Amino acid sequence: MTSTAQQLLHSQRDVLLEWTRVHPAPLLRWLCDAGVLSHAHYLSLLERSPSNAVAQALETVCASEESSRGFLQVLREVQDYYCEELQVWVERHCRERTEGMKEAKPVRVEEKKKPKSPISKLFKGKSKFTVTPEVKVEEGLKPRRSVKSSHLRVPLSAHRNTLLERTERLTSYAEGGGQAANSASHIEIRYTDLFVTEDNESFDSSQHEYFTLASRRARIYAHQACQRICPRHLLSPQGTTGRPPKRVKVKGIAGIGKSVAVQRLVYEWALGKHMREFTCVFDLRFRELNLINAPLSLLDLLEDRFRYFKTVLPDLLASPGPLLFILDGLDEFQYQLDWNAPDRDIGVDSKVPVSELIMALIKGSLLPESSVILTSRPSTDAPKRFFQRCCVVLGFEEDQVKDYTSKFYKDPEVSEKVYNYILDNDNLFVLSFIPLYCYIICTALAEFFSSQEDSDSRSLELNPPRTVSEVYYCYLFTAIKHHALKGKAKSNILRSEVLSLVRQQLTNLGRLAYENLLKSKIMFDIQDLERYGLTPVDIQSTFLSQILVPLKEERVEMFSFFHLTVQEHLAALYCAINLSKQGHIIQALDFWCFGEIPPPSTSPTPLLSQDLHLDQTRVENLQMFTRFFMGLLRARLGGQLDGLVLAPLEVGLEGEDIPTTLGIWFQNQFKGRQLANQTALNLLHCLMELHMKEVTSRASPEIRSLNLFKIKMSMVDCAALHYVLQFSPHRLEELNLGYSNIGNRGLSRLAPILHRCESLYLRYNCLEREAAILESAVLKSNECQVKKLFMCGNNLGPEGVLELWKALEQNITLEELYLDITGITERGTENIVNCLSKNTSLKTLTIVGNDIGEVGKRRLRELGHRRPGLQIIGNFVDDLGLLNAYLDWVEEIRDDRDQMDSVKNADALQSILKGLRVGAGGENGEGGEGENTAKALELETKILELLNAPTHLAGVR
Repeated sequence: MTSTAQQLLHSQRDVLLEWTRVHPAPLLRWLCDAGVLSHAHYLSLLERSPSNAVAQALETVCASEESSRGFLQVLREVQDYYCEELQVWVERHCRERTEGMKEAKPVRVEEKKKPKSPISKLFKGKSKFTVTPEVKVEEGLKPRRSVKSSHLRVPLSAHRNTLLERTERLTSYAEGGGQAANSASHIEIRYTDLFVTEDNESFDSSQHEYFTLASRRARIYAHQACQRICPRHLLSPQGTTGRPPKRVKVKGIAGIGKSVAVQRLVYEWALGKHMREFTCVFDLRFRELNLINAPLSLLDLLEDRFRYFKTVLPDLLASPGPLLFILDGLDEFQYQLDWNAPDRDIGVDSKVPVSELIMALIKGSLLPESSVILTSRPSTDAPKRFFQRCCVVLGFEEDQVKDYTSKFYKDPEVSEKVYNYILDNDNLFVLSFIPLYCYIICTALAEFFSSQEDSDSRSLELNPPRTVSEVYYCYLFTAIKHHALKGKAKSNILRSEVLSLVRQQLTNLGRLAYENLLKSKIMFDIQDLERYGLTPVDIQSTFLSQILVPLKEERVEMFSFFHLTVQEHLAALYCAINLSKQGHIIQALDFWCFGEIPPPSTSPTPLLSQDLHLDQTRVENLQMFTRFFMGLLRARLGGQLDGLVLAPLEVGLEGEDIPTTLGIWFQNQFKGRQLANQTALNLLHCLMELHMKEVTSRASPEIRSLNLFKIKMSMVDCAALHYVLQFSPHRLEELNLGYSNIGNRGLSRLAPILHRCESLYLRYNCLEREAAILESAVLKSNECQVKKLFMCGNNLGPEGVLELWKALEQNITLEELYLDITGITERGTENIVNCLSKNTSLKTLTIVGNDIGEVGKRRLRELGHRRPGLQIIGNFVDDLGLLNAYLDWVEEIRDDRDQMDSVKNADALQSILKGLRVGAGGENGEGGEGENTAKALELETKILELLNAPTHLAGVR
């Protein structure tokens, strides 16, 4: 009598466990997707040892005949991941037992008369183990082009298993990169979705890449309903052509998740779950390609990297259509790429320099039918003309930050506490959208919010971190305590004792970080390390990632800090513990912030004794480093670097302490320099990181006006601005935040200081009704000093403007109010006459570009009669100065097309066009009709020219 599936599994449990425990991932994932295991149970199994996971899975499925049959069906589908003995067992036992289950399966398996690929069964659900030409594939999931040799099956199976082993875990730097048994780092558990969207912007190389990304996110979140792109859909057909792109570029700053997204993509392909149209995926990292210094062919490269393909590569490359090459980290490639060089006729066996080989693969002169995904940081970009799709990774959104913290901590109570702390702290919240920053924050906060009552957190002698530098310092100390001491550090040991044990190592590492940061160097070989007194044996993976690449039968070691900001933080730590003279600190600040080198007659600090020169771009890129330095200098003054410093900070020549000296330095910068926008903002951040009232109180009164026009500001920027200006007793003559994208939340952060701004520019800042209500409260304040208020280009709407009119009923300071293109309708003018008739201070009101209707226009005329001293500009053609201002604005947009997308200027231009056409038949200004009309016509013509692009033509004519 035939035994049941349950009986079979019970009797064969041990042998099945032996065959599948080596690598259980495919079996477990397919069981989950087939509904045999629940998702929660699947994730819990990943936290177990491989043997235990399979044993638990077998115990679960054996609970019923139905789940036992489901297990056998899945086993048939994943058999090629396992040994030949299992495949024979499946052929012998499973065929008849699961035959009757086909109709109940959600994916129907059917026979194909003329199959195209004998190896397609490796990537599709299949009904039995066979190497005959008759194979079964899922309906609608055929590869683009089949591979015709069955001898590829074994090496391809080996390839998929190799990729699974390499990609199933996320590196955890603080926990030790080599600790593979750490189940919490499994990619299925820790991976969190990323925000990826189409890229249509250029990169500003003058800014630190983090600040450029923050600007980009500010624009996208406020203005665009962006298309989110899942990594596995990067090669999905495009809307206009319906064809999948062959060349895709993915860019993003360091730590944003490019490599992890690629890792997830490769993992999903290797499991056979996604991108099954590809027969083979080759993942290549530019860090490893740097180790190649002799000409080689594509065959040579792939044979060295994937040795199990050595005998079959020619056959595999003969059908390149279903091949995918992933080239990860172009920014780390040490060889120059000449994108304008003419294409060479290169074959798969042509020996050329590795740079030419990669260039040919990207441009498509080599294997044009294959697909390529290239990742890079924005600072090392590849021309868009070579790609059919360009994407940018923008990191996490708020929901993903919450998801990440819940995955990071096993204790949900701790997870919630940490997430709420991040949410309530502007500095940490804005950092958390970068996945690696989020990891660093979670690591740094772990002990402060641990549910276990022990002395571990007290040993830190710190409160939970508030500033960026404090977060990094807590992270560094946590890493040192847990790993660098190799178990020597106990929970109750003083921080100074811990630091003293690693002082020399941190000093050497910091010097390596600092001197190479000034040279923009991020990759180091063993010789580099030895020059700084470091050896691979001494270095823990906490600080550096070690790459051991098999190349030409050699093991070559290369190192880098696992993130640019870690290098910047360690560089700042080195400087903070080695600068003890006040004069040297001031020299260093002049050098780092402005590129100024001390004159030869002075005694320069040893940190500047090298032949190092900073151009303006390098100065801009040191901004994060200078902020770290200020935070760590504060830590040193507070005794938190005891154990690392060998000498105390010296007093000044006249007995002044370091806070006094720093206060005078900051005071001089704001008083005596013409500061560029970004430089001024960086100094504000430095003051916030230093967080010393005596320093900020001396510097802030010198800030009489602040121009941050077009500096895309994050919540951290707003927090820094508020922190510094709150210490100033004076009014601010001008605060220009035009085009800064601060949004309602940013304006709310600045609310306590807005009443002191005489001229307040808030144009095109993504402000809405809530912002109008907030500004109304400012105007009602008895302490209000605002005389000019610019809120043009914000969607205040009728409800928001009604609140402004009410505030002006009692305000006695505001003289000029600009509300161009703010979404005011007829309803928004309901109380304008009653409220503004009682106002005595307002002299100019601009309200053009709003659809207030005939009733609204009649109300404006009535208001003009009641307030003859109030100039009301309700029509573009009424005011020549206004027309000239908008002509200048249009020219500015013409020169900087990025503005078109940044603040919905296309919509604003449409509103102006409508206003011009309405005004053309209305009343023009007295005595200037001819000139005004000519200017209006010129403005209309230039706007139409600017909008003369396919994506903007709709509705123009």
